[in-house]
Amino acid sequence: MKYLITILAITFFGMATPTEESVEMEFYGIWRTLDNEFVQINRTMDFETTFQRVSSKRQLMAKGEILNATEGKIEIVRDYPIRETYVSDYVFSPSGKTLVIMKPNSDKAWVLEKVQ
Repeated sequence: MKYLITILAITFFGMATPTEESVEMEFYGIWRTLDNEFVQINRTMDFETTFQRVSSKRQLMAKGEILNATEGKIEIVRDYPIRETYVSDYVFSPSGKTLVIMKPNSDKAWVLEKVQ
């Protein structure tokens, strides 16, 4: 019986969809930018990784989907305010509490602090 439970657990937890493998778990949560905007990154019921960025006045600034985020590259499809697809570099701090993502077509970056 113990053997059967072990096999079932390995099978269940070993099954991962491509989306689950393409975005690191450290991304999920609520982040605050240096401009006091908030970014929420979560996974939908369809295993899509989505994000929303809102201002401190609760105005929607951007939303979209993270298609892939591995090995220091993040692929984003932004749906609002305009549809745009881009790939940027990213890095986490050693603690995982700070995330830096390069802005598209720029030498500037977003610096995010994990709040939840």
